[in-house]
Amino acid sequence: MSFFKKISDTVSKGVTTATEKAQQTVEVTRLNAQISGKRKEIDKLFATIGESVYEGYLAHDLSLAQSKVMPICEEITAIRNEIESLDDRIKAIRNEKDCVCGKRLAEDTRFCSSCGHKFPEPEPIPFEKSAIQVDPIVPDESVAGDTTEGIVTEDNEPETSRSYADERQICQSCGTPLYADSHYCPACGQPTRKS
Repeated sequence: MSFFKKISDTVSKGVTTATEKAQQTVEVTRLNAQISGKRKEIDKLFATIGESVYEGYLAHDLSLAQSKVMPICEEITAIRNEIESLDDRIKAIRNEKDCVCGKRLAEDTRFCSSCGHKFPEPEPIPFEKSAIQVDPIVPDESVAGDTTEGIVTEDNEPETSRSYADERQICQSCGTPLYADSHYCPACGQPTRKS
Protein backbone atom coordinates (compact mmCIF):
# COMPACT_ATOMS: atom_id res chain seq x y z
CA MET A 1 0.00 0.00 0.00
CA SER A 2 2.91 2.35 0.69
CA PHE A 3 3.97 2.06 -2.98
CA PHE A 4 0.68 3.63 -4.11
CA LYS A 5 0.97 6.27 -1.37
CA LYS A 6 4.42 7.23 -2.69
CA ILE A 7 3.10 7.48 -6.25
CA SER A 8 0.15 9.56 -5.06
CA ASP A 9 2.46 11.87 -3.08
CA THR A 10 4.80 12.25 -6.07
CA VAL A 11 1.91 13.14 -8.41
CA SER A 12 0.51 15.59 -5.84
CA LYS A 13 3.90 17.30 -5.48
CA GLY A 14 4.22 17.50 -9.28
CA VAL A 15 0.78 19.07 -9.66
CA THR A 16 1.50 21.53 -6.83
CA THR A 17 4.85 22.48 -8.38
CA ALA A 18 3.27 22.93 -11.83
CA THR A 19 0.51 25.09 -10.34
CA GLU A 20 3.04 27.26 -8.49
CA LYS A 21 5.14 27.67 -11.66
CA ALA A 22 2.05 28.67 -13.64
CA GLN A 23 1.05 31.22 -10.99
CA GLN A 24 4.60 32.62 -10.98
CA THR A 25 4.57 32.90 -14.77
CA VAL A 26 1.23 34.74 -14.72
CA GLU A 27 2.51 37.12 -12.00
CA VAL A 28 5.78 37.80 -13.86
CA THR A 29 3.86 38.44 -17.10
CA ARG A 30 1.55 40.88 -15.29
CA LEU A 31 4.52 42.72 -13.74
CA ASN A 32 6.32 42.89 -17.10
CA ALA A 33 3.17 44.38 -18.66
CA GLN A 34 3.11 47.04 -15.92
CA ILE A 35 6.79 47.81 -16.55
CA SER A 36 6.13 48.13 -20.28
CA GLY A 37 3.24 50.55 -19.63
CA LYS A 38 5.41 52.67 -17.33
CA ARG A 39 8.18 52.82 -19.94
CA LYS A 40 5.64 54.12 -22.46
CA GLU A 41 4.64 56.80 -19.93
CA ILE A 42 8.30 57.82 -19.65
CA ASP A 43 8.60 58.03 -23.46
CA LYS A 44 5.59 60.39 -23.56
CA LEU A 45 7.13 62.54 -20.82
CA PHE A 46 10.42 62.70 -22.74
CA ALA A 47 8.46 63.91 -25.77
CA THR A 48 6.83 66.60 -23.60
CA ILE A 49 10.29 67.72 -22.39
CA GLY A 50 11.43 67.96 -25.99
CA GLU A 51 8.44 70.11 -26.94
CA SER A 52 9.03 72.40 -23.95
CA VAL A 53 12.69 72.88 -24.84
CA TYR A 54 11.82 73.56 -28.47
CA GLU A 55 9.21 76.14 -27.45
CA GLY A 56 11.86 77.84 -25.29
CA TYR A 57 14.24 77.78 -28.26
CA LEU A 58 11.65 79.43 -30.48
CA ALA A 59 11.06 82.11 -27.82
CA HIS A 60 14.87 82.61 -27.59
CA ASP A 61 14.65 81.97 -23.84
CA LEU A 62 15.39 78.39 -22.71
CA SER A 63 14.77 79.39 -19.09
CA LEU A 64 11.03 79.29 -19.92
CA ALA A 65 11.37 75.53 -20.56
CA GLN A 66 13.01 74.94 -17.16
CA SER A 67 9.83 75.59 -15.19
CA LYS A 68 7.97 73.01 -17.33
CA VAL A 69 10.81 70.47 -17.52
CA MET A 70 11.70 70.16 -13.82
CA PRO A 71 8.34 68.71 -12.65
CA ILE A 72 8.34 66.31 -15.59
CA CYS A 73 11.86 65.13 -14.68
CA GLU A 74 10.71 64.48 -11.12
CA GLU A 75 7.75 62.48 -12.46
CA ILE A 76 10.11 60.41 -14.64
CA THR A 77 12.30 59.69 -11.60
CA ALA A 78 9.24 58.52 -9.63
CA ILE A 79 8.16 56.23 -12.48
CA ARG A 80 11.68 54.79 -12.76
CA ASN A 81 11.58 54.01 -9.02
CA GLU A 82 8.26 52.20 -9.56
CA ILE A 83 9.83 50.19 -12.42
CA GLU A 84 12.75 49.27 -10.18
CA SER A 85 10.33 48.11 -7.48
CA LEU A 86 8.40 45.97 -9.99
CA ASP A 87 11.68 44.51 -11.27
CA ASP A 88 12.69 43.66 -7.69
CA ARG A 89 9.40 41.78 -7.27
CA ILE A 90 10.12 39.81 -10.47
CA LYS A 91 13.58 38.89 -9.14
CA ALA A 92 12.04 37.77 -5.85
CA ILE A 93 9.46 35.59 -7.64
CA ARG A 94 12.15 34.01 -9.84
CA ASN A 95 14.60 33.78 -6.93
CA GLU A 96 17.25 35.79 -8.82
CA LYS A 97 19.75 38.57 -8.18
CA ASP A 98 21.78 40.97 -10.31
CA CYS A 99 25.57 40.95 -10.53
CA VAL A 100 27.66 44.12 -10.69
CA CYS A 101 28.28 43.30 -14.38
CA GLY A 102 24.52 43.37 -15.09
CA LYS A 103 23.98 39.62 -15.52
CA ARG A 104 20.94 38.15 -13.74
CA LEU A 105 21.74 35.02 -11.73
CA ALA A 106 20.08 32.52 -9.41
CA GLU A 107 19.88 33.78 -5.81
CA ASP A 108 22.09 30.98 -4.45
CA THR A 109 24.95 31.67 -6.90
CA ARG A 110 28.19 32.33 -5.07
CA PHE A 111 30.24 33.55 -8.08
CA CYS A 112 29.07 35.24 -11.29
CA SER A 113 29.53 32.90 -14.27
CA SER A 114 30.22 35.90 -16.51
CA CYS A 115 32.66 38.12 -14.59
CA GLY A 116 33.66 35.99 -11.57
CA HIS A 117 32.33 38.46 -8.98
CA LYS A 118 32.09 36.83 -5.53
CA PHE A 119 28.84 37.34 -3.64
CA PRO A 120 28.87 37.54 0.17
CA GLU A 121 27.91 34.38 2.01
CA PRO A 122 24.24 34.46 3.11
CA GLU A 123 23.70 34.71 6.83
CA PRO A 124 22.47 31.42 8.27
CA ILE A 125 18.85 31.31 9.33
CA PRO A 126 18.52 30.35 12.99
CA PHE A 127 17.09 26.85 13.35
CA GLU A 128 14.14 26.51 15.68
CA LYS A 129 13.63 23.07 17.18
CA SER A 130 10.13 21.69 17.15
CA ALA A 131 8.45 18.43 18.03
CA ILE A 132 8.63 15.85 15.24
CA GLN A 133 5.37 14.22 14.28
CA VAL A 134 5.42 10.80 12.65
CA ASP A 135 2.66 9.76 10.26
CA PRO A 136 1.51 6.34 11.48
CA ILE A 137 0.27 5.35 7.99
CA VAL A 138 3.61 5.75 6.19
CA PRO A 139 6.06 2.97 7.08
CA ASP A 140 9.51 3.87 8.30
CA GLU A 141 12.00 3.82 5.38
CA SER A 142 14.53 1.82 7.38
CA VAL A 143 11.93 -0.93 7.90
CA ALA A 144 10.43 -0.91 4.42
CA GLY A 145 13.79 -0.86 2.65
CA ASP A 146 14.77 0.83 -0.57
CA THR A 147 12.57 -0.31 -3.46
CA THR A 148 15.21 0.60 -6.08
CA GLU A 149 17.90 -1.63 -4.63
CA GLY A 150 18.63 -4.72 -6.68
CA ILE A 151 16.98 -3.46 -9.88
CA VAL A 152 18.73 -5.01 -12.86
CA THR A 153 18.97 -3.15 -16.15
CA GLU A 154 19.11 -4.51 -19.72
CA ASP A 155 22.91 -4.80 -19.40
CA ASN A 156 22.44 -7.07 -16.34
CA GLU A 157 24.16 -4.48 -14.16
CA PRO A 158 22.65 -3.06 -10.98
CA GLU A 159 21.23 0.39 -11.66
CA THR A 160 23.33 1.96 -8.89
CA SER A 161 26.57 1.11 -10.74
CA ARG A 162 25.49 2.63 -14.07
CA SER A 163 27.20 5.91 -14.88
CA TYR A 164 25.51 8.59 -16.93
CA ALA A 165 27.40 10.81 -19.36
CA ASP A 166 26.80 14.51 -18.87
CA GLU A 167 27.00 16.62 -22.02
CA ARG A 168 27.54 19.88 -20.10
CA GLN A 169 30.87 21.44 -19.26
CA ILE A 170 32.09 20.57 -15.76
CA CYS A 171 34.24 22.74 -13.46
CA GLN A 172 37.70 21.17 -13.19
CA SER A 173 38.06 22.43 -9.62
CA CYS A 174 34.81 21.36 -7.90
CA GLY A 175 32.84 19.34 -10.49
CA THR A 176 29.86 21.70 -10.71
CA PRO A 177 27.97 21.64 -14.07
CA LEU A 178 28.53 24.90 -15.98
CA TYR A 179 26.53 26.84 -18.54
CA ALA A 180 27.99 27.04 -22.03
CA ASP A 181 28.77 30.77 -21.64
CA SER A 182 30.30 30.47 -18.16
CA HIS A 183 33.65 32.15 -17.74
CA TYR A 184 33.76 31.38 -14.01
CA CYS A 185 32.32 28.57 -11.91
CA PRO A 186 29.20 29.76 -10.02
CA ALA A 187 30.08 27.51 -7.05
CA CYS A 188 33.80 28.03 -6.47
CA GLY A 189 34.70 31.03 -8.68
CA GLN A 190 37.49 29.31 -10.62
CA PRO A 191 38.00 30.50 -14.25
CA THR A 192 36.61 27.97 -16.70
CA ARG A 193 38.54 29.09 -19.73
CA LYS A 194 42.25 29.06 -20.30
CA SER A 195 43.80 32.48 -20.93
